[in-house]
This record gives sequence, structure tokens and C-alpha cells, in this order.
Amino acid sequence: MKPAPSRRAAPLSPAALVEALHGIIDDAKAEDIVTLDLAGKTSIADAMVVASGRSDRHVGAIAERIMSALKEMGQPAPRVEGMPVCDWVLIDAGDVIVHLFRPEVRGFYNLEKLWGMGRPLEGAPAEEAQKPGPARKFVAKTAGDAEDAPKSRRAPARKPAIRTTPRRNAAPR
Repeated sequence: MKPAPSRRAAPLSPAALVEALHGIIDDAKAEDIVTLDLAGKTSIADAMVVASGRSDRHVGAIAERIMSALKEMGQPAPRVEGMPVCDWVLIDAGDVIVHLFRPEVRGFYNLEKLWGMGRPLEGAPAEEAQKPGPARKFVAKTAGDAEDAPKSRRAPARKPAIRTTPRRNAAPR
């Protein structure tokens, strides 16, 4: 008996894969979808898609939908991290990396800032690295916000207590 013919399609180009993933993520009602172009910035991927889900279940459902859609498109099986907890799910689809976050976790890690603004190109001269990257929308704090924020104070470190009396029921030395 002959093996069944493979239904694998040719891998999509990174731009086509980004468009397909963006549509899938948007259909899953993800919020704040941002696509970052990583071409020339790193060799790990050509693009990164960052999106938020409303809860850990929503993040998990979006990730499941992406994995099944990639399988239906005939793409190689993606590598997935973070599915048990679903605070932050990373899907490595080859040339495109997808990060799905809960909003609080996304705000903490702020990948858009890390990979977006002012990131130097790989192998670029030092003066090229100083040029600002494309403008992104960020909320800047005003000078009044910094003054209103409570200042954190740490208590001074305490010295460990020194035992001056022998312990009860302690074995003799």
C-alpha cells in the first residue's frame, strides 16, 4: 500500500505569515495587536507579533487557534512555551514569533519598547545605532506624575541576632 500523499503546502513568506497570523489573532478578539519588523535587527526572526488577551483562558484559546490554523496552512509545527499558565504564551512559527500576554504581564515586560524604538541594526556602525527608530505610541508620564508618586523606603538591614544563652535540649558539643 502506498503512503498517503502529503498535503503540506510550501512555507509562507514571513510577510504572508504575519498577515495570516494577524487575521487569526484579530478574529480571536485579541487586543492591542502590534507587529514589529525585526529584519536586520536580529537573526532569530523576521517579525514579531505581540497581542493581549483579556484573561488566561482567552490567551490560551488564542494560542490554540493559532496552532490549529498553522497546522491547517501546512506550516511546520510551531514550538510553544507557556501554555500551562497562559500568562505569557510564546509561539515560534519559524520566521515569525508570536507573544500573547495578559494585559498586566504585557505592561510589565514591555516587549514593544525592548524591540521597537532605537534598537540598533545587527552589524551596523556605532553612529547608525544612535539614530532613533520608528515612532511608536507610548504614554509618557508628565513631570507632575513623578512628584505625586509615593517614594519607596526600605528599612535598614537588620543584623542577625546572636544567641548568648545555650539552647534547651541542645546536644553538648
